[in-house]
Amino acid sequence: MDLTALFKFSYGLYVIGVKHGDKLGGCIVDALVQASSNEPPTLILCSIKGNYTNEIIKAEGVFSISVLPVTVDPFVVANFGFQSARVADKWNNVPHSISGGLPQLEGAASYVKCSVKNAVELATHTAFFSEVTDAVRGDGDPLVFGDYQKTMKNAAYEAFQKFKKGK
Repeated sequence: MDLTALFKFSYGLYVIGVKHGDKLGGCIVDALVQASSNEPPTLILCSIKGNYTNEIIKAEGVFSISVLPVTVDPFVVANFGFQSARVADKWNNVPHSISGGLPQLEGAASYVKCSVKNAVELATHTAFFSEVTDAVRGDGDPLVFGDYQKTMKNAAYEAFQKFKKGK
């Protein structure tokens, strides 16, 4: 395991990948904290309670994280952030692979697989305290949330509108 993959975490944007039966799910999150890089490395994911991804994490106890690179196509952010996995097959719209049974984006700055050890229900979110069970460092710098807001937010919206018209 390459623990330097965890060095890529920042207050950024991440795609969470999940699988329940034959169905893949996922969403965009920015509420992810590296609590420890010591053995075992621990992350805390805060996920909106009403999201399908949250339900799958509770049911399966595992999830993947694809750290978005600064070079990510704005459509990827829109695909995972502007529609629900309850009705859309989000992973069918983007290049990805399956590793350890979970989906991961191709070209991610890092890829991490986690196992939930504890969950705490907050007012609107569930905080999943999770051990890192695998980590792979990719290429490129991670997309920082502030940079997304400044340079990519409008492009993501426009990409999603174009995608909807093409359906």
